[in-house]
Amino acid sequence: MSSFSGKVALVTGGASGLGQGLCEELSRRGAKVILTDINAEAALTLAKRLQQAGGNVEAATLDVTCPQRVAEVIGTVIDSYGCIDYVFNNAGVAVGGEFQELDTAIWQRTVDINLLGVVHVMYTAYKQMIKQRSGHIVNIASMYGLMPGLLCSPYVATKHALTGLTQSVAVEAKNLGIKLTLVCPGYIDTNIFKSGAYGESLDAENIKSRIPLKFLDVPTAVNNILRGVERKQSIVAFPSYVHILWWIHRLSPQLSLLINNFILHKQRQRYGSL
Repeated sequence: MSSFSGKVALVTGGASGLGQGLCEELSRRGAKVILTDINAEAALTLAKRLQQAGGNVEAATLDVTCPQRVAEVIGTVIDSYGCIDYVFNNAGVAVGGEFQELDTAIWQRTVDINLLGVVHVMYTAYKQMIKQRSGHIVNIASMYGLMPGLLCSPYVATKHALTGLTQSVAVEAKNLGIKLTLVCPGYIDTNIFKSGAYGESLDAENIKSRIPLKFLDVPTAVNNILRGVERKQSIVAFPSYVHILWWIHRLSPQLSLLINNFILHKQRQRYGSL
């Protein structure tokens, strides 16, 4: 029997991409899934499809940047089920462009969604988990929560912050019965770039062609995440190139910088520079 069977799991950004994959697999494994997304129609459509397939899935409209709405949704979950076992903080937004192109409005939106949105959900769920003396919070960061990234400084900054947040709270949570897992994947083949914010040097149409790394399919990514959560790993990083680049950065930050400089130079040669 799956360790998720019968457990209450809330997923943010659950109507598409990695979030959709998580909802589908958690439902298949017998979890009671609360599928939340800012896109109400997409969330309801997916929830109905999973219900028809025999899943125990409910949809809720959720803008993670609104703490009042976060409290309402989680409060409803607790009223309905009496607990909340898992939280998957998956909602996020992509950013692309050189630092000089990205104004403060882009920075504010990225921080509001990628960092503060996670804080809002964590804060409310964490208080309930303290009462239960149990629970597991899973924060979806990125490989760029472990190392530098090119042409996406707001995104990288929020993912580094998410790494620090997760690891710091994990220390406090250890004796409270609460587990935290930080997920740091490489590139996953989703539509996250379509809703991103971009400077003049990048756009959603050509950004994938500029990435010199292999994209992982969603089902494989989901299985990697859930396996790590079942094992109560503190950090789940994949695929193999993430581990290689992470080790390089830890062992020799200077070499990591040189690699990034080389890639950026090639990008500018091919696509032009500002």
